[in-house]
Amino acid sequence: MVPPRGLALLILLSLVTASASAAATSLDRPAWTPGDFWTYRTNTTIIPGLALTGTATSTVAGTLPVDSGGATVDAVRVILSGSGTADGTVTTHSGPISVHGDWILTGEERLEPVNLHPLYDLLDLSVNGTYGGLLPFSLRFQNTTTYRVVSDAWPYPMVVGTSGNVTLAYNFTQDLHSSILGDYHQNGTGVSVFEYSLADAASVVTPAGTFEAYPLREDAPDGTWQRLYFSPAVGNDVRMETYDGDGNLTAVSSLVAYRYQAAEPPTFLGLTLLGWALVAPAVAVVAVALVILRRRARRRKATPLPDGNEAGDATSGPRGP
Repeated sequence: MVPPRGLALLILLSLVTASASAAATSLDRPAWTPGDFWTYRTNTTIIPGLALTGTATSTVAGTLPVDSGGATVDAVRVILSGSGTADGTVTTHSGPISVHGDWILTGEERLEPVNLHPLYDLLDLSVNGTYGGLLPFSLRFQNTTTYRVVSDAWPYPMVVGTSGNVTLAYNFTQDLHSSILGDYHQNGTGVSVFEYSLADAASVVTPAGTFEAYPLREDAPDGTWQRLYFSPAVGNDVRMETYDGDGNLTAVSSLVAYRYQAAEPPTFLGLTLLGWALVAPAVAVVAVALVILRRRARRRKATPLPDGNEAGDATSGPRGP
């Protein structure tokens, strides 16, 4: 039997635990606005031995009606763009060959409007350069994938310390054109389950600054996984890491620049409240000066001339000597 005091202590501890659970940190869906953008410095291994470095930008472009499971939804449209350099050594039938060139990325995402799960992806990556230091080299990768959300056990708000999953049915087609590796085509359909878990906030240093961000882990069915550091202040990830099935880091992206209008201070006539606070004294001085000048002008008009006529009397001629 628990003594009365011990019972009271247990009740108190249970209440504290319940309060702590109720107060667990949750992350709401970011409030994206057309014109918001995020630019990242990237380092990605596209094929074994070939690394792409440069910058990539995601820009919110508004909404677009999309069919999702037989219903039309206003999907969030995000435009992708990027460019940089390609360097490395790739293995061919003739042995290892050094590659150097440039890459350009274009693409588009359409996201489900409530929880931002993917409904459509389009990626087009081109790499052009030389291999062996002399011969021209080209590579182009194109992928188009449509998705349907089968089940969603990872909606917003995301709660720290919890996990969930999302099941997506997909239909994809992709092509690889390479002057070294040849041409490959794939297409298919399937169903994939992605697992998610959210950890406590950490301080993340990026070229755009230091942010408090929450590590979100996403595990794909093929064994690869990502760690995405989401910052509510930025409205998106500030750092993204991709790992293969063996735990090797294959891609890193860090935030370089961004605009997230929902986190910007409110404005009036193009100025923030702080801006108006700084400008207001100067505006007041100018206003007072204008009032004084106008009063003086009125007094000059009302002052009589020495011959008794008022200033501005058109009948008054010049005075004689």
